[in-house]
Amino acid sequence: MKSTKTSTRTLTVLALLIAMSIVFSWVLSISTGFVRFNLGSLPVLLAGILFGPGAGFAVGALADMIGGILAGYAINPLITLGAASIGLVGGWLWQTLPHTLRLGQRLLLSVVAAHVVGSIVINSLALHIFYGYAWSVLAARVPNALILTAVNTVLLRLLMENKAVMAAVKK
Repeated sequence: MKSTKTSTRTLTVLALLIAMSIVFSWVLSISTGFVRFNLGSLPVLLAGILFGPGAGFAVGALADMIGGILAGYAINPLITLGAASIGLVGGWLWQTLPHTLRLGQRLLLSVVAAHVVGSIVINSLALHIFYGYAWSVLAARVPNALILTAVNTVLLRLLMENKAVMAAVKK
């Protein structure tokens, strides 16, 4: 977020992104036993890119905690950190990468880094520490993260190229 005073409009958009993340995690979800494919990280990445890494972190953390509570799960701080870091890393890298890069390149690098840190490293570490999953089993999460990276990058690009969507968010 650019200033210390956050507008009501920005808070409303961030709240909507939290709700979208929760719904996308449930509704737009395909589970194949251990590996779960869902689009819950799309609104988290969008928050980080549009409103900054702090907003992305907050949206990821709150969506994970609220979604977990609604689903009846206990909050796991390391898994929540993984979800939050997707918004943090994606937003930070988006701001840090040179604007001379094309939109698709900046998005791809931001989303890849976000999923590597949040999904592959932090969440896999949490699954190993708290639930005892073997590292060989956790390797199955890598193709899932790569597929999510590709899908998120394409969808983010479509959203960011849509002038009506961007005008509504930035008003």
